[in-house]
Amino acid sequence: MSEQPAEMKTQAEILSMLAWQLDMGADEAIVDHPNQAAHPVNFDASLTNNAAEITNAAPHNNIPNNAVPNVTITSDALTVLPTPPMHESAADGAKTLETLQTLDALQVGLNALDDCPLKHTASNLCFADGNPGARLMIIGEVPGRDEDRMGIPFVGAAGQLLDRMIASIGLDRSMVYLTTLIPWRPPGNRTPTAEEITMLTPWIYRHIQLVKPDYLLLLGGASAKLILGGASQGGRDDGIMKLRGRWQSIDFGDGIMRPVMASLHPSYLLRSPAQKRLAFIDLVAVARRLDDAGDIGQAEM
Repeated sequence: MSEQPAEMKTQAEILSMLAWQLDMGADEAIVDHPNQAAHPVNFDASLTNNAAEITNAAPHNNIPNNAVPNVTITSDALTVLPTPPMHESAADGAKTLETLQTLDALQVGLNALDDCPLKHTASNLCFADGNPGARLMIIGEVPGRDEDRMGIPFVGAAGQLLDRMIASIGLDRSMVYLTTLIPWRPPGNRTPTAEEITMLTPWIYRHIQLVKPDYLLLLGGASAKLILGGASQGGRDDGIMKLRGRWQSIDFGDGIMRPVMASLHPSYLLRSPAQKRLAFIDLVAVARRLDDAGDIGQAEM
């Protein structure tokens, strides 16, 4: 029986197949059969040389020992002081978060954070979108494929749904400030490791300090658990369904108590449309707060 020729694929089909493989975590190309005559590659030497090039190219911006601010939860008179271990500075003269006084400086600092492995597997830094003078700051979880490709939070189908959600309470992207808990997409869309979260948590806190929002809306379980989880319920590791819909006042390290609410992520709502009613209830509560404090949707430009 003769062997059938390989099926010919169009360029679009091949690119689609490659994109799917990348989403599944395949980030290396391998041949069908090992080549015994091939000269072995010294990966240790390659990694050492690459690390030397990175060190000479730009200073490492790592997290100082005092970079994680104390977080005080006033709801139910409970206080939590998370102090995850800090990543030691790996280069002399590395900038500390306290020296980053503007959002532009914070973005530059993140771009130079070579010690974070996520930076080297993502396509783009997903920093922020919207109005940095807005009264409402919305924090998502991790960038998806579209966000990684464009370097903008909340794009694609989930972003379009979020646009419709905030439009339902009279807001648009020019009236809010959008960012994500983790600024780089993990390879294969995996969950960020505890070490990665520990390294990047001080950066999102500093981000909040620099934006100075009046209110924060956390979308998704990851951001809600990091900032609200456990503390509000006597230390239990609650999920998003228990954390959502309740205002809590939090000090992110700058001495200002800011009202924070958690709600459901648009990507979850696309999979579970029946839960949109809960998200709408949360949005109405946000709109009521904004309306009580002033004209809804009015932000400094």
